[in-house]
Amino acid sequence: MELSNRLFLIFSVALSILLIVTEEEGVSSGTSHGVWRGQLTTVTARGGMLSTREGNLWVSHRSLAVLSLKGDSLIVFGRRNGMFISPFSLRLKSSSTLLSQIRRRFKNRLISTIQDPVSRGLTGGLLMGFRGLIPVNTATAFKQSGTSHLLALSGLHTGIIALILLFAARKLFGKGILSGLLAVLGIVLFVALSGGRASTVRAGIMASCAVLWMSFRGGKLNLLTVWWFALIISLIFLPGTLKDKGAQMSYGAVLSLIILGANLRGRHSAIYSPLYAGVIITVSLAPLMTSIYGGISWLGPVATIISLPFMLSVMALGFLSFIGITGISILLKPISHFWVEILQLLSHDPLTVPQHILYPLWGILLVGLRVFSKWNRFNRRLR
Repeated sequence: MELSNRLFLIFSVALSILLIVTEEEGVSSGTSHGVWRGQLTTVTARGGMLSTREGNLWVSHRSLAVLSLKGDSLIVFGRRNGMFISPFSLRLKSSSTLLSQIRRRFKNRLISTIQDPVSRGLTGGLLMGFRGLIPVNTATAFKQSGTSHLLALSGLHTGIIALILLFAARKLFGKGILSGLLAVLGIVLFVALSGGRASTVRAGIMASCAVLWMSFRGGKLNLLTVWWFALIISLIFLPGTLKDKGAQMSYGAVLSLIILGANLRGRHSAIYSPLYAGVIITVSLAPLMTSIYGGISWLGPVATIISLPFMLSVMALGFLSFIGITGISILLKPISHFWVEILQLLSHDPLTVPQHILYPLWGILLVGLRVFSKWNRFNRRLR
């Protein structure tokens, strides 16, 4: 251990003992003072989740958003209340791995090239998973409008990256195995550089399987088989997948779309299809979302449909700003702020349903969605 870390620990322990001794006797505050150390697993604008020997503890400190990344080591002295720590002092040690160094360079480049905090936060969150750069008010607008999933790198983002990579590879090397392998390599690098969250890993595995299938065999892909394959691989390399709420929502959302999805056709299918997908996810994950957020964001599907053009625009313009192109990217700030303002207008309190009503209603709605998803097939059989 470095001398500076030893001095920090000695100072923290001494101060902790002093605070405990000076607490009034007979007063039970339910809190404790101490020193905790571990590795950051999540970083947001409000602080970071620290993995310690005592479990995951939330450290509330906004400076972590700019200074730290997932994987950095942290020593914190502060007051703990349950799983929350209010720090008095922090000691951060940046991860020395190659991936962390590359991510830090990307983050510093982003901070230096995009000055507006809203535009910078959305660009960093959508392109590289830097959720710590997203301002608190902006993150709140997404949460209260039921669109927080758009900020979590998963299927939609990874699918866009996969299509871009495959298109570029085929332009250079034609429609062959080499193009597929290069696209998969790009997907793997994207997943690793974006932080390797469980939802992104799931999306990366499924996207890679789809690309390889198209490159080697072609034809229709069995999505349920690919879903199982992605889950098994995730459980092998990320044992905590089943305990991760984000992973639960990611895998649950994709499974519900595979089982309950319908091939909607018609003049306005570009609107109906994603809206119906949003309804499927909202209904299927209702118990999970209720346990996590305390309710259901009933306007989430509509807000998601409205957000898709803005999300794609911010990703494209943010990338142009990142690489230094200022002509077109000057639109990034007004589009970002307009998007957030719309989400603020769509913000609403979550719909809370008592459990004795939620689960029977949930079952009925799932059966209804299943019947609707297969209605065309039933209709043809009955004719």
